Amino acid sequence: MKQLFSALFLLCFYLTTAQEKHVVGQVVNAETLEPLPYVNIVLEEKHRGTSTDGQGRFSFLLKNAAASTVLKFSYVGFKTKRINLAALEGKVVRMQPEVSNLSEVRLYNITREHSEKINDFRGKDPIGLGNFSGGQFPSIVARYYERPENFEGGCFLEQVEVRFFSTGLNSGRRSKFRLRIMAVGEDGLPGEDLLRSDLIVERDPNRFKVKMPLLKYRIFIPEEGFFVAVEHLFIEENKYVEEKDYRVYRSKDTLLYKDVKIVKYLPVFKGTLEKGSGNFKSYFKDTNGWKKMNILDNSNPALKGEVPAPAFKITLTD
Repeated sequence: MKQLFSALFLLCFYLTTAQEKHVVGQVVNAETLEPLPYVNIVLEEKHRGTSTDGQGRFSFLLKNAAASTVLKFSYVGFKTKRINLAALEGKVVRMQPEVSNLSEVRLYNITREHSEKINDFRGKDPIGLGNFSGGQFPSIVARYYERPENFEGGCFLEQVEVRFFSTGLNSGRRSKFRLRIMAVGEDGLPGEDLLRSDLIVERDPNRFKVKMPLLKYRIFIPEEGFFVAVEHLFIEENKYVEEKDYRVYRSKDTLLYKDVKIVKYLPVFKGTLEKGSGNFKSYFKDTNGWKKMNILDNSNPALKGEVPAPAFKITLTD
């Protein structure tokens, strides 16, 4: 198989074999033709997906996929694009930057005279949060935060601290993820990005927390609050194979599957176990949209009847 390069981009093509297509290509900025790294690509109808690498390139196999199969390309700060498989042949995926029309302009002088910290880990049982699709497509977990009442004027996001769960598989591995700060949509779910820059965070080996200063982005906290979200990237440096026994608990019996191998993606975030009450406002996103995490099956004894949720340490300032 030959790959055709030009000075500006890598041409995209797919090779059809018996019931299998090998899809390769590159995603670029439509205006500058610069590669877009870590674009998430999802086949919604098949609940599968991947991410582009640091040079905007992607490669994956599709089995039993029709030429009309639609791929969704999403990237912070760019318009989401949907392309059917047949249209990818001989073309580069060009994504258009999204122009945001601000309905209101606020002028605030950040004084940092007052600050408030919110720590979701304090006094709660920790738990590891891996990719919620079981390694099938990049997923996102998000947690809602209210704007504190004692901020009468400007309220800005100063820092977010993300922690990682310690396991033998990932402690010594470097990995990357995307941090997103999102507004509350009309439906109460995570909405548009307040952090409009594509912020990729790298976790160093044997490091169990990372602090991200965000004041330079001047993220103004709306009256209705905001969401902090972390997004997995399906890139080669994040990939690992988990091999373990799995127990499936049923009402009358327990099924044991031994030495099951599953491809997953780092990092494993540190979360907490919480009561799944009516005020529960932690979410995960799959190919069908945002869902509350308290709909997940929590019958596993390790969950103690509670619900796993992402947890971050937040610092706000005026």
